[in-house]
Amino acid sequence: MCDLILFGATCCPDSLGCLSIMPGSRKIAGFSLIELMIALVIASLLATVALPAYRDHMIRGAIPQATGGLSLFAMRMEEYYQDNRTYANGTNCGAATPASEKFSFSCVTASAGQSYVLTAVGISGDLTEFSYTLNQAGVAQTIALPAAWGKAPVNCWISKKNATC
Repeated sequence: MCDLILFGATCCPDSLGCLSIMPGSRKIAGFSLIELMIALVIASLLATVALPAYRDHMIRGAIPQATGGLSLFAMRMEEYYQDNRTYANGTNCGAATPASEKFSFSCVTASAGQSYVLTAVGISGDLTEFSYTLNQAGVAQTIALPAAWGKAPVNCWISKKNATC
């Protein structure tokens, strides 16, 4: 076994403790610059493909916070209506808005408290261009989307790129 390895010196695996310091013998382990550059090019190509896909995946994973929050909000509004025969609580909606890290929820009542429109608007990062609504009749709409995701408004909740109703 080699205890001392110098630059340009190699250990002989066949004999114990053999050290060869011969001019021209180059048995240094490592990668050449070309190999490192090829690895860097491959890694950058993979990143070019993977990062946008990952970003879209993260967006698609956050959209259910909006749609699920709107559904929960609507259920609470219907419960309030059953108890009070109105969706309004003074000038506010009868139910509390859901909490979310990525979306802001709001409610507008109309027709003397007999109708409402619930809205979820993206508030963080790549979600700021997303806006969804739900009304008392159960009509779900996508009000705003990034241009790359499709056109809005549409009468459904768009949850992935280039989807249709």
